[in-house]
Amino acid sequence: MILKTTRLLMAFIATGLLLTFAGCLKDSVKQTRTYTYTMLTPVYKTRAEVYGAMNSNSAEKITSAGKIYIKDQYIYLNEVDKGIHIIDNSNPSDPKQVAFLDIPGNRDMAVKDNILYADMYSDLIAIDISNPQQTTVTREIKYFFQTRYYQNPTVIDNNLVIVDWVRKDTTITTTETNYNPGPCYNCIYETDALGYLSSNSSAKPAPSGGGLAGSMASMVLMNDYLYAIREPHSIGIVSIANAAAPSLDTTFYAGFDLETIYPFENKLFLGSMTGMYMYDLSNPLVPAKLGEFSHGRACDPVVTDGSFAYVTLHAGASCGGTANELNVVDIKDLMNPVLVKTYELTKPTGLCKDGYLLFICDGNSGVRLYDASDVSNLKQLNQIKVNESYDVIADNDLALVVAKDGLYQYDYSNPDNITLLSVYSISNN
Repeated sequence: MILKTTRLLMAFIATGLLLTFAGCLKDSVKQTRTYTYTMLTPVYKTRAEVYGAMNSNSAEKITSAGKIYIKDQYIYLNEVDKGIHIIDNSNPSDPKQVAFLDIPGNRDMAVKDNILYADMYSDLIAIDISNPQQTTVTREIKYFFQTRYYQNPTVIDNNLVIVDWVRKDTTITTTETNYNPGPCYNCIYETDALGYLSSNSSAKPAPSGGGLAGSMASMVLMNDYLYAIREPHSIGIVSIANAAAPSLDTTFYAGFDLETIYPFENKLFLGSMTGMYMYDLSNPLVPAKLGEFSHGRACDPVVTDGSFAYVTLHAGASCGGTANELNVVDIKDLMNPVLVKTYELTKPTGLCKDGYLLFICDGNSGVRLYDASDVSNLKQLNQIKVNESYDVIADNDLALVVAKDGLYQYDYSNPDNITLLSVYSISNN
């Protein structure tokens, strides 16, 4: 019996040695592997150079339209990560660009009097636009947007601004075992905060001395204050009593994964990836939370008319989730919002309300126009055909629609027969 056990033990040890030896042989064989990656090498200018060249491209073509803001006869249209087009819209049938503000990293803006506020990566800057073709930066608040920074350990000069990138696709062939290319020190990785009485009343932002922002805005004005998403969970409150010299007053935790801000009647309605938060601004520096409405994870702009909040959810973005729908929420009791009804859509983003009319950008389905007199039974009146609509502002029978291929303007004085007034096209270049 002892002999048999010993033989079994020896056989087991021998098998183990063979497997170990085979493993060593396998690990010692070097395999040829190919790795391809993209390097983005930043191009820098000093802040003085950036500010000095802000008006150098007055006729810059629109290539990637983003958020929209209107004040007086002017349209302010964001060119994603590049700056702001200023368009004279005195004649909506023939809009004319008067200036382009070259602002690297720009995605949002707001205007009070003759001062335009804009993000430049992590900085909030104030720009005097009394003469749109000869602007001046009057104040900067550095590191205001706390998640709009670029990681690049080779650069430590905070006075430099990235104005462009040189893209280079690199392929490496190696015969090393378990090759690891290591960190790419020239690569740039961005962390970005996601860059919103009767049912017939209009959903219009509260008076602020400024203009109208779209529902995708993450920066809005309310009287003598600017409210902006500083990082995914917090709102920064900036005093603009002296418009040309904004100053950060405070920051407060406002909700989880915030995306958009919509001001209405001294209140803020915040859209997030997980729901809607509502705050009272009776004390503008100490917003008081009123209530919240939760939904499945999705991207979420919101507008309100005071009795109901209209929340669009869309999937297929960094927000996650699968919902593509409109939620209508009863907010007559702000402490206890109640879902009235959900409407299935294609891929909704921006929206707005003018009187009983509700406009919803719905991806490749264009802009849907509803009669919202009865929120439990929305009736589609019309459908504006545009390619990948993004946001819409409708006011006084004029609708401005930002789409993938341009800025469209429509006369909707007759909802059954909407008239195209003009198209400010995206450049093929």
